[in-house]
Amino acid sequence: MSKATCEPDGLMGEAWFMGETRKMYPQLKHALESTSTRYLQEVLEAIGSGISAFGLIEEWENWFQYLLPRLIPRCDEKFVYWLFEDLCTAFLQVDLATADSTHVTPDPQLVLQTLGCVIMSPDRWKDGRINVGRVLHPSNNNPAGIWGWANVSGDLAASLIVCLRKVSDEDLDAWVGSIFSIECPYWRAQLLTWYVGAQPLLSGKARFPSQFDDWTPKIGWSWSHVIGGTQGNIIVAKSLFPTGRVEAFRSAFEGNLANAKLKVWKDEILEIEALRSEVGNLVQNFQL
Repeated sequence: MSKATCEPDGLMGEAWFMGETRKMYPQLKHALESTSTRYLQEVLEAIGSGISAFGLIEEWENWFQYLLPRLIPRCDEKFVYWLFEDLCTAFLQVDLATADSTHVTPDPQLVLQTLGCVIMSPDRWKDGRINVGRVLHPSNNNPAGIWGWANVSGDLAASLIVCLRKVSDEDLDAWVGSIFSIECPYWRAQLLTWYVGAQPLLSGKARFPSQFDDWTPKIGWSWSHVIGGTQGNIIVAKSLFPTGRVEAFRSAFEGNLANAKLKVWKDEILEIEALRSEVGNLVQNFQL
């Protein structure tokens, strides 16, 4: 993917500025490999929010296409949130804006094999379970000592939505099956939590992540609230997903849940103190 994109000639600048001078991001051009995580998040947030407010401009499109393959290897970095979350937000914004045939966009299968597989990187897993702190919720380093299991982690939330948009109809059942093949209680707890929180999406009442903030459990991620059907003053889509995709996904997801040994899931989840204390009620009361 990186071979297909060249470094843009000009600098990239911020989306929002009030004075005469616009902030630029020269480190992208001169020191990308040593650029801090927070700096890169600021760049991606400028792209995502800028497109929402003003529509896509060529500068942001060119820089994002250049950055995408080069930042995927850094998606395990975080500053408050995973860098991966901001990369997914910017990706979906650019993908919505460039969905017509006049733009050259990454091959969907390549997106799924790269951005779509970040969450499954080997260093995030150990013996079939998540490497706690390396994937899903990254830390309980806060005064309350809470991991955040009552809500869906930003990396899983973003990954599910990116894949749901880009997976083909032919591959959807196999993809959902792969989600359920993971025998990890942390993962399974997050799947149950996502399913409960995603009911407005699965029922067709909501069509974009910009509507996710109104729901609980939370299924949004960093800056997902800017992803909607309107960019600037242009309606770019009526839904983030192809016609019939969400309905097919719900059928496949619920089919796998129906075949799952939910009592075993619940018992294994509730054996882990952090899950039991933070999401135990949801798990105990979960019914399909």
